[in-house]
Amino acid sequence: MKGFTLLEISISVSILALIGALSLVSFVSSRNVRDLTTSGQNVLSILRLAQSKTLAGEDNSAWGMRLETTQFILFRGATYAGATYTKAYVLPNSVEIANINLAGGGQDVILKRISGGTDQAGGFDVRVKNSTDKLFSITVDGSGKVYQTGTTPLQTGTRVIDTRHRSFNLGWSIKTYTTLTLTFSDQPNPDTINNVAMATYFDPGQTKFDWSGTVAVGGQNQTLRIHTASLTDANTILSVDRDCRQNTKKVRITFDTRDVATYEADCRTVAVGPYGGAISEP
Repeated sequence: MKGFTLLEISISVSILALIGALSLVSFVSSRNVRDLTTSGQNVLSILRLAQSKTLAGEDNSAWGMRLETTQFILFRGATYAGATYTKAYVLPNSVEIANINLAGGGQDVILKRISGGTDQAGGFDVRVKNSTDKLFSITVDGSGKVYQTGTTPLQTGTRVIDTRHRSFNLGWSIKTYTTLTLTFSDQPNPDTINNVAMATYFDPGQTKFDWSGTVAVGGQNQTLRIHTASLTDANTILSVDRDCRQNTKKVRITFDTRDVATYEADCRTVAVGPYGGAISEP
């Protein structure tokens, strides 16, 4: 029986080593891209959280984010130097923040109270370290809106723009609450108040709440859906679906006496109430 020659064995080992090396490179590249995408989304989420905390007047203070190479920091205060609270979010070893280009030349984005806007409009990159093509670029505009560069939100002035699919991480549970109140403003006419008995809209195990309906306000129907994405004894992630093609009136959403959010009639502005927690959007 003829065996393998030393040359044949050497060639086979070399081929296996090459396949292994290529597989490792592919795995590392895939992991880096995953880390990049996750990190970019996390930065967007925390920037939006800073804006929602500012708009809600949490701790009677402005909120902001500091950008550093290896981490980003949520802080409470008009300046990072004078911050009374900070929370750092460390980036994966493969990812860094680079190319910071904000108005004023700093590395902080501070959201204004009342308006939620910022004087630090501009942009920056979350990227795979030392990469020139693996980027998650982020834009911050003067209104405080933040988004992945190249996915600019639609311009205002059209009813196609809406505020559907907003979510609120409340930090408390609606399980023990009894009445969902929708207060619609139709000035100069009196408010239209619609009370919903919540018990009907919980599932048997109280793991979900799902209400949708139509309310006539000033002769115009307002249609929306309020439901939970997650409901436990300790917390609620609440989703509000409000298509502005079907909603033209300002509305405040309240559970018993807890104000969660107020949607303006302009189809883009949402003010988080004292009990609205952290807002997020697609």
